[in-house]
Formats: sequence, structure tokens, C-alpha cells
Amino acid sequence: MPQQEMRLQFSLELPRDAARVRDARRTLDGALAGAGVTQECRDDIRLALTEACGNVVSHASLATQYHIDVTVDGGLCVIEVTDDGGGFDPQRVPAVDAEPAPEEPARLPESGRGLHVLAAVVERLDVVSVEDTGTLVRFSKHLTWDPAQEE
Repeated sequence: MPQQEMRLQFSLELPRDAARVRDARRTLDGALAGAGVTQECRDDIRLALTEACGNVVSHASLATQYHIDVTVDGGLCVIEVTDDGGGFDPQRVPAVDAEPAPEEPARLPESGRGLHVLAAVVERLDVVSVEDTGTLVRFSKHLTWDPAQEE
């Protein structure tokens, strides 16, 4: 079966614990590597997942656990990270400086970088958050295949 016709779907329910983020990355990376996704593409997806899960661990203080849904359908990987940790106002996430001085790079404050990093490595990012309820972070990336693994 050509990789573009492959369908993969799995879910993880994890405690809100920083050590479990590593487990989620390993599980996802192993599945994508086994399917023949290139290292560079897997690196981007792994970074995006790390940022999304890291936000739950750092900010969803009311949550004791969170949920990850992964779907690979054809050449598209869609990941949803959901928590019930109280939500936040996405409008309060600091923006990157629109036009930094030529000699200075764009700056972000120490906190609030995660969604910007995530957005930089995926094609689509949706954040749905309801204050006092929870947050859904959905991102997607088109997969690139390792020709050495194609039949």
C-alpha cells in the first residue's frame, strides 16, 4: 500500500506531568518513523507536540490529565491536544514584534513562545480555549516520505 493511502489513528491519555511529554513524543515519532516519514518532518511534528504538551503541563493548572489524538490520513498528520485545565484568553498571548529594528531579531517575552514556535513548524494551527473550561490545540502538517522506505 502506498504511504499516501495509509491511515493511522491513536489516542493517548496522559497525566499532567512533564516526564510524560517525552513518552508522547517517542510514541508519535516511532509510529511516524515506522510509516516512512522523513526525519526532518518528524522533527517538526515532535517539536510541535512538545510545545503543545508543554503548554498543558505549564499552564493548565486545573487539569490532572490531558488527551492527545493523532490522525494520519494520506499525507496529512493532524494532532489535537485537549485539556480541561481552565482555558485562557488566546488574545493575551504576546505577538512577535511585527517589524523589529534591522539590527535586532524579533523578540518574544520569556513566557508565551510555545504557540509561536508551534505555528512556525506546522502548516495550520487552531487554538480553541474557553476560560474556566479548557483548551484544544489542533495542528496539522503535510508529511514527507523517506524514499528509502518506499516499496
